[in-house]
Amino acid sequence: MTVDRMLLRHALRKRRTSLASKTLLSSSSSRRGAFSAAMQQFEELMAASAAVGPASRPITLYYATAQAGLAVAAAHKTDPWSFSKHGLKPYNVRSSVADISIGPEGSGAFQFVAEATGSPLLHSPVTFGRLWSSIPDLADAPLSPAAPQALLIQPDRYAPGTAATVIVPRQNPGRENFAAHLSKILADYPGIEGFAVVSDSYREIRESRWVADIRWNREVDFDRVAPEYRHHDDRFLRPSVNGEGNHPPSPFMTWWVMLYAYSMLSRYHPREWTAALNIDKSPAAHLLEYSLDLALDVIPHLVMDALDGTPTLFAKPLAF
Repeated sequence: MTVDRMLLRHALRKRRTSLASKTLLSSSSSRRGAFSAAMQQFEELMAASAAVGPASRPITLYYATAQAGLAVAAAHKTDPWSFSKHGLKPYNVRSSVADISIGPEGSGAFQFVAEATGSPLLHSPVTFGRLWSSIPDLADAPLSPAAPQALLIQPDRYAPGTAATVIVPRQNPGRENFAAHLSKILADYPGIEGFAVVSDSYREIRESRWVADIRWNREVDFDRVAPEYRHHDDRFLRPSVNGEGNHPPSPFMTWWVMLYAYSMLSRYHPREWTAALNIDKSPAAHLLEYSLDLALDVIPHLVMDALDGTPTLFAKPLAF
């Protein structure tokens, strides 16, 4: 177990008592009982997830997340707060993983926890590849290279709210074409309308990674449009996942949908799932493994944020 994972585990155990008087748990013994049992199951299922390989991990990861969601709903959602359905449905599951679609189905766990955490919902089916690329944790490892990715953005320290630098992990368009190219890319990102690309602001960082500056003639609320995510000073613009300009579900609820899709493949289509994981034949296998490893650290962090109703930010880890 990594140090960060151990610290998160103990922080979540502390919340078994510290949230009792600060949330709706204080109003009902039924809520308190469900919260306690669900958090215990979350902890045990996360431990089980770390102990099994990628063929089976989606099952325990998704149900760990769903049990954490029940705890979040018990603590924060007004009645009704308990659920018995997923609220999601997969489509074209025999396609490549990136092309599988997931959409809403009635009202269930996904909708209840999204409401409890203030997350936008899904209103129509979206592809797994677009969900993947919208998550900041996976921005540098796209499953579908053509899908719009979460983009790091750094507000200008001297003009906060009206200027920023955007870091683009895509093919370098060159100094002559970058402004039009960036304007086209950013059309997929809700909440930043009305920007202008600053001429002569193009800088290459390395191959397939470049930056440029944008400005507005209005104040932009970066805490709403690109809130800090998991680490201090890491702000991300997140694209619409349906291509219609809607805000995507929160990172927690986006991970939720992805883990649901993984679990459906693992449970009901094991032959296709193990083929996708075949490291000697499947080009996506290393990415799928990476995302399932990453979830072991990311999900507890996002669960803690959901329980607290506010993000906890860590120092950014060193990169080598």
